[in-house]
Amino acid sequence: MQNDALQTDVFIAGGGPVGLMLALGLAQKGFEVVMAEPVPLADAPEQARNSFDGRVLALSYGSRKILESLGVWEALRAFVTPIEHVHVSQKGYLGITLLHADEVGVPALGYSVQSSDLGKVLWQAVQGLDKIKLLCPARLVDFSQDDRQVVAKLQAAEHELTVLSKLIVGADGTESLVRKVLGLEIQQKSYHAYGVIAQITTREHPQGWSFERFTGEGPVALLPMQGHAHKAVLVCPEEQLDSVMALDDAAFMALFASKMGERLGGFCEVSPRVAYPLKETYVPQMTQARALLMGNASHTQHPVAAQGLNLGIRDIGEFLQGLNAGQDPGEINYLQTYASARAEDHEKVMGLTDSLIQVFQHHSPLVGHLRGIGLMALQAMPGLKKRFARFAMGGSEGGASRGVPR
Repeated sequence: MQNDALQTDVFIAGGGPVGLMLALGLAQKGFEVVMAEPVPLADAPEQARNSFDGRVLALSYGSRKILESLGVWEALRAFVTPIEHVHVSQKGYLGITLLHADEVGVPALGYSVQSSDLGKVLWQAVQGLDKIKLLCPARLVDFSQDDRQVVAKLQAAEHELTVLSKLIVGADGTESLVRKVLGLEIQQKSYHAYGVIAQITTREHPQGWSFERFTGEGPVALLPMQGHAHKAVLVCPEEQLDSVMALDDAAFMALFASKMGERLGGFCEVSPRVAYPLKETYVPQMTQARALLMGNASHTQHPVAAQGLNLGIRDIGEFLQGLNAGQDPGEINYLQTYASARAEDHEKVMGLTDSLIQVFQHHSPLVGHLRGIGLMALQAMPGLKKRFARFAMGGSEGGASRGVPR
């Protein structure tokens, strides 16, 4: 058994998308980074087996601008599908809102990408930088801190490591060990529902269209992928999960069509389904001394507004924007200023997401008609629709994301 000490500016626990993007940005500013990811990579880089599990992600336009600043967008471009139009409706009531990229002066409102492709591009980017030391597989075991440094204890196979840093970042997911060691409170809300996810094929090409439809049992969505393929999301109450997952392909496509409507000529093929429980988590205090939580370690949301990863990417953008080369990255006043600034965006996104679920799952016919009036009003008021589109693209009235047109 060997015990080595590594000295670095920032130690990042977690090699998912948020940890990797943060590492890239810090290295660009001249900071040295050590990152530990506990799940080993497959032999082939394109089959990364860490937190990228084959799901399809929706990157906002604001996230694209941050990925451009990190120098990885060009490598990612071949893997993304632009979302140029969004169709929002509700089952059983009038009211439609249509969002178009050209109305807000951008090439796309967002982009879909397979999480495995995003993982491949990010891992290849960090592996080429001298400022970043990757430890994989390696897991954080414990850490302590004082006013000068953080001392992190890691386990890599039979090899123990000590990492000394000025800042520790917990980008290690909802069950964050960094959060647990700090003893920070986590607020959790279950929606008592599951998101059933599949790849589904339509007879007609989507031509950049994305669809979201609200039903009394939960939203359904179609996100364009390459060719005629889409990511299909069907939200169902937890008591219906077993019956939905037991459906054969034809029955599942029929159920999905009954909720979404026959889009793009109808559905002709569907992949095996996977299901994820839907919940919201939030850690009100995201920093303590020289420790900081980012990404799902700090917040998770219902996927209805597709803001989860995009909110984490905005966190990275704001953290890097305020950090100067040569600055102590774990300086407590800086971390507290950053946390206060981000809290407003977190609460706004989480409040909107939760409100959408509550309003669109209300079963009262009166509320249903009022929802329809709201969708029609949004469609009829260009100024209000543009504000909504900017929010969806990763901007906010407070300017939380750079590069989003106003």
